[in-house]
Amino acid sequence: MAETTEDNVDFLNLLLMLAQTASMDLGETPRFTSGKKTQNLPHARSMINMIKAISDKTKGQLTSGETKVLFRVLGDLQAKYVKASGLDTFGTTPEKKESHADALGKGLDTMSTAELASMLEMLKKNADKNK
Repeated sequence: MAETTEDNVDFLNLLLMLAQTASMDLGETPRFTSGKKTQNLPHARSMINMIKAISDKTKGQLTSGETKVLFRVLGDLQAKYVKASGLDTFGTTPEKKESHADALGKGLDTMSTAELASMLEMLKKNADKNK
């Protein structure tokens, strides 16, 4: 298949439409009809899973712009879902409500540049093995 360098606007609109729906279901943006913010976490998860399926099925076939939009949208929605569902504090005691993301961030902050580069290289190798 020939590589394209132009972003497909319809593809980007599809991603953004799914992201908007997920955002409404996460209670981030108001509903079109009522103007109220309400949560529907199972539906949000379904929308996020659809975007992930699109990501999996289009791997290696997207322009760099499409890839950036896809990963930003997916990462943002996944993070918001984790927070909205309370999974970011799963297993913590009331006295220690530090989220797993905060703990990871603190751990990464203590690592040297060489350690981070080594970790990224290891993650790339594992991702390549799992393709």
